[in-house]
Amino acid sequence: MLIRKLIFSIIYLFDQNKEKIPNLFVKIFKKYPHLSKKDKQRIHACVNEIIRYRGLLDHLIEEGSMRKIRYLNPKIVNLLRLGIYELVFDDIIPDFAAIHSNVELAKKNINKKSSLMVNAVLRNIQRLNKKNENLKISLIQEKIDLAYPKWLLKKWEDEFGEDATKNLCAELLNEKNMYIRLDIKRLSIDNLISLLSQNSIEVIQHSHFKYFFKVVSGQKYILDNELFKEGIISIQDPASGAVVELIDPQKNDSILDVCAAPGTKSLFMAQKVGHGGKIFACDNNQNRIEKALNDNLRHKKNNIKWHLLDASKDKYPFHEKILIDAPCSGTGVIGRRPDIKWRLRKSDIQRMADLQKSILENTSNYLKPGGKLVYSTCSLEREENQDVVNDFLRYRSDFELLGTNSLLPGTWVDSKGFMFSFPTKTNTDGLFAAVLRKKV
Repeated sequence: MLIRKLIFSIIYLFDQNKEKIPNLFVKIFKKYPHLSKKDKQRIHACVNEIIRYRGLLDHLIEEGSMRKIRYLNPKIVNLLRLGIYELVFDDIIPDFAAIHSNVELAKKNINKKSSLMVNAVLRNIQRLNKKNENLKISLIQEKIDLAYPKWLLKKWEDEFGEDATKNLCAELLNEKNMYIRLDIKRLSIDNLISLLSQNSIEVIQHSHFKYFFKVVSGQKYILDNELFKEGIISIQDPASGAVVELIDPQKNDSILDVCAAPGTKSLFMAQKVGHGGKIFACDNNQNRIEKALNDNLRHKKNNIKWHLLDASKDKYPFHEKILIDAPCSGTGVIGRRPDIKWRLRKSDIQRMADLQKSILENTSNYLKPGGKLVYSTCSLEREENQDVVNDFLRYRSDFELLGTNSLLPGTWVDSKGFMFSFPTKTNTDGLFAAVLRKKV
């Protein structure tokens, strides 16, 4: 019962405050330190899946209650989201347990009257689910638009077209595969595959980015694997790795990396530049820097130096290579972070674009003539990507755009030469990157 109560608490708090789900996990797990690893995994999985399918669950709540969501008590709504998720989307929990446990949860956390309603709605959905053995599949196929905010759906349809948007929504609704990156200087590919296999982890090598591997089974064992603990493998999406390839780190390079925490790209660049190179990594958030420093210890890299600096206004040493991993709306990683779509507001897109412009404007001043700057986001939105770069180039005639066509697979590059890993085309996170050169 405690696990269900905690799941209910997290999704209710998220519904009320729109706080980032990872932050809520940290708070709950800190409050209940006795939770087992298995319990934490169950809570993590259920919460993310309920948030992922929230719009579809709300549709079923309205079907089962014959009422609009806005007229229902928010606590009842979130208990029903949990109960209906277990009835329709979860293959683990038997129907009787899903109904009984959530009715009891309603009694103890709301009131007896609420528990009667929860019982009635869940039994209605149980009957509906038995009539339609493929209810989950039919919902996803026929009602997938409900799994996204209307404003975001319309925005994507205007930008990408209806068919591409429908495919995108289906892709982002699936739980994303985990990818790992190998530090090839510390272990061979053959030994990696063999050692992981011995620990019930199966991986497939990426067709283009040779040191990236999709985890096809055994994902739950990765964090406890010795290769991960020793920093020999890292969790990183190939699209993130592609951005690093664009900066083209060479042995002994010194690279400025701004908005860098928690440092996944920083570590990859540190691996490439070697002991003689240096990554001057910066972020304006001390907590994120602390996470990066902890990860740095795991990887045993001593060529990354972290600094608390604001990329929109602070000064930096001049560099020949600069990576801007700009803060953004995060719409390209909704498949991995489903809470983003419900936290994001339409006004956030332009707010982020304004911040990104100020970061690019300031940081570009510290690029040496002839040097290369890569501007990157994990957003699918034009306002944060192409528009930011084009606006910059309009008034900075001392910079020019370099195409990425020769550096990446064709499906990763748009017609203007920007990197754009559209999830349905690349089977990765959605990332954008532009390579800019400062004229001599």
